[in-house]
Amino acid sequence: MKRLAILVKNEKADAVIVSLRELNLNAIIYDVKSAGKETEQTRSGRGTSTTSSYLPRKIIATIVDSDKVQSTSDAIKKSIGGDSKGVIIVTDVDDFIPF
Repeated sequence: MKRLAILVKNEKADAVIVSLRELNLNAIIYDVKSAGKETEQTRSGRGTSTTSSYLPRKIIATIVDSDKVQSTSDAIKKSIGGDSKGVIIVTDVDDFIPF
């Protein structure tokens, strides 16, 4: 079994969730902040502006069988579109213990 952690912009998270549901997969969604290559975000309001070094992102995590990693990754990439920057991190799952 493998764990997929999909790091995407917030506006792309719904598309990823829809593609996972179509594959009958469940997911956990984490709100995170990214300090990557993208430029800083400037927000203004009430006469002031602030610059944030961190950008809001989502990590969507799911677990799939080892033989379904490629097809699941392809479905995720297709749902997001080719112009989006995201990352899919694949790690091994040693044990899965439901309770």
